[in-house]
Amino acid sequence: MTLRKLLSFSLMLLSTAAAFGGGTSSLDLGKPFGFCTLSSRTANTTYNITGGGCYEYPVPSSVSSSKVITLTSTGKDMRSTIESAINNYSVIIFDGSKGDFILSSKIGFSGTKNKTLLGINNAKLCTTWYASQEIINALDKAGVPSMSTSGGGGTLSNGTSVTEEAEYNTRRIIIEMTGDKSEAYRNSGVFSFSGCENLIIRNLKFQGPGSIDVSGADLISFVDGTKHCWVDHCDFQDGMDGNFDITQKSDFNTVSWCTFSYTSRSYMHQNTNLIGSSDSETTGYLNTTFAFNHWGTNCKARMPMARVGKIHMLNNYYTCTSGGNCINPRKNSEFLIEGNYFAKGVKSIFSASSAKAVTWKNTNYSVEGKSGESSGSTVTVPYSYTVADASKVPTEVSTYGGATLFGSETGGGGGEEPTPEKPDTPQLVEGNNYIVASGENVYDGKKIECKNITMTYGNDGQWTVGASDAMASEGFSNLAGGNVNPVDASGKKYSSSKNVPTTGTYYVFTPTSSGTLYIASYVYTGKVVYVTENGSAVSFKANGTTVSSGNSISSDNYNGYITFPVTKGKTYYLFGESTKIKIFGFNFVPEGTGIANVNANVNANINANGKAYNLAGQEVDANYRGIVIINGKKVVR
Repeated sequence: MTLRKLLSFSLMLLSTAAAFGGGTSSLDLGKPFGFCTLSSRTANTTYNITGGGCYEYPVPSSVSSSKVITLTSTGKDMRSTIESAINNYSVIIFDGSKGDFILSSKIGFSGTKNKTLLGINNAKLCTTWYASQEIINALDKAGVPSMSTSGGGGTLSNGTSVTEEAEYNTRRIIIEMTGDKSEAYRNSGVFSFSGCENLIIRNLKFQGPGSIDVSGADLISFVDGTKHCWVDHCDFQDGMDGNFDITQKSDFNTVSWCTFSYTSRSYMHQNTNLIGSSDSETTGYLNTTFAFNHWGTNCKARMPMARVGKIHMLNNYYTCTSGGNCINPRKNSEFLIEGNYFAKGVKSIFSASSAKAVTWKNTNYSVEGKSGESSGSTVTVPYSYTVADASKVPTEVSTYGGATLFGSETGGGGGEEPTPEKPDTPQLVEGNNYIVASGENVYDGKKIECKNITMTYGNDGQWTVGASDAMASEGFSNLAGGNVNPVDASGKKYSSSKNVPTTGTYYVFTPTSSGTLYIASYVYTGKVVYVTENGSAVSFKANGTTVSSGNSISSDNYNGYITFPVTKGKTYYLFGESTKIKIFGFNFVPEGTGIANVNANVNANINANGKAYNLAGQEVDANYRGIVIINGKKVVR
């Protein structure tokens, strides 16, 4: 164990921190500090923040083992397991050695006190829902990104009134595409703490569905007076509404050594940290310390944006080159900003509106020479601290920020992502031989992306395959036999005698063993599918009824599944004529495994007990499309 010299605050005793794996920064105090340790915004009145009795790993022997629980992933929805653990234990260890922790929806806690949540071995808590490429395409087509986020709106088909144009149209389109008027997907977050106290959350990763403008859940939120909490060395990525918001009289909280970012999952509204939800927030609360945090990739606003509170911005690091305003003092807030580092390309480092007071110190540094400005009376905080030289911030925060504590029990700092086991039987999620019409999925343990391929009918009576939009990605040769620009037996084109549609898209499948191909689909209008085997028409079944060779399904309301036998090594093409055809998923079942008792009903509801499961055994909500188990029967939804 290596002992490192720690930065000293005069209100605290010097202490040492154990450095495991990648170690800790010499600037890292390694214990609660800042506003979370106080009970006054103006006087040095201390609060003993202990969480569940420790904030270290391994858990000290002084903490009774009866108060500690260690969780590992089951690969299924762990919402109820995690909720029960936090309710019944003081120290909850999330061990990521068996994979990520999956949550079907946000877990809400009210009045919870004296808890410590620690992550080890790369522990990550993930939401399940995210906007598919099909949804993104529809939003783009409707022009949602250019719509107003402050006015307009309307009433949704479920009776909900929405006052912003972009949000209204986003939610309207998702309802129309999924049929889910309950909008259950909007609850895709991890934790919400209401009226809670004395919480410590350390070394955890949080992965959301991606930001989208639907007034949905935050990854984590502190609301309704949640106070005296320390959130340290955590990674926040792709929150639906915000990554981490603190509102509604919450008070005396510290956020340190955390990272905030977004991936390509995020669509719009990359507004990462909100302090105070409206201009009418009650004054005197929301006092918060942000120290040694990193706002990085694709963060666009609210880093943080704050109202009412006294906010101390100490030695934070900004590399958010796609962003708008970084530090954003708003109504009735007071900001003390010092020792922060703004990298090259950060566009707007500071913008204030109706703030009560701002003190911008000359210890801040911008590579491009940008600056904020002070206003009002001088802002101070009632605790002692040392400002690190801003030049040290990039290296220290990049190296030691985020979930970098404790390392891995099996060696190699930070833990390793486990290699997923290939299941013995086909599964629509995390599984064997599964693709959907677009997006990132898994085939034979490899990630693939399936894109539409365009066909053109020429004057010569021949079909030409559009190679520019061919299916392609890692591992796709396993799916398409290495032929990402498919041709028929003639070598280049499909003959018009094949009777395939004149416009539309198709999908390709070359099985590595013989079996049965199931396709979950839905049709608003037009012809759903025409199937060929190596260019020759074959018969198939729609909802169990045989469709003769050379025919296709034509119905304005067809929904269900298509199935047909396939032979090893032969290439099968599924043609769809209309852009209003949706193919939700393919499930290939090799000979000998079998799928029995499959009912066709894309609009199948979850049963009266509210339970439906995918083939991996994970509980799913009404948004899920594919083969689900309801009341012991397999149903295509």
